[in-house]
Amino acid sequence: MSIGVIEFENKLLDLNVRVIDIEKDKDVLIQFRKDTQIQSVGKLDGFDFGSYLNRVRERINKLPNGQLLIEKDNIPVGQMGLGIVDYEGIDIGYVDLFYLIPEYRGKGLGEDLIRYAENFFKEINVYEYQLRVSSANQRAIRLYTNSGLVKISEDNEEHPVWRMRKIL
Repeated sequence: MSIGVIEFENKLLDLNVRVIDIEKDKDVLIQFRKDTQIQSVGKLDGFDFGSYLNRVRERINKLPNGQLLIEKDNIPVGQMGLGIVDYEGIDIGYVDLFYLIPEYRGKGLGEDLIRYAENFFKEINVYEYQLRVSSANQRAIRLYTNSGLVKISEDNEEHPVWRMRKIL
């Protein structure tokens, strides 16, 4: 189901956004997840793609308009995952994923995705959101910091990640 067009600053790209159809899109979702896993931690070892698809399915059931594919001429070029989670007893917005294929990175589209997410959260009366990012992903950290997110913690799991947040 197409939900419209993100107002991208680079109008020449003409990108569309639609809600994920888990059955139709599962191969693309796995492809995108593999790339994010490699970008974040450098390897695929032990990642369970079946469990990942189940998590996406659960997120779609909870908040369908938050699980989106970004397309150019009906070809997926990115993915966005937005949801609501309980964090320390408060419901907040949570960005599960901002993803663009390599050819679309570095064109200012990340700022557009953040703006879309922030508008999405405001429309559902959520005025704080958080995300987690690999501490090795300096490009993403720079984007998030420049967009007003601040680091609130660092989790030293198998692969260190920062938890960042923004009050809207």
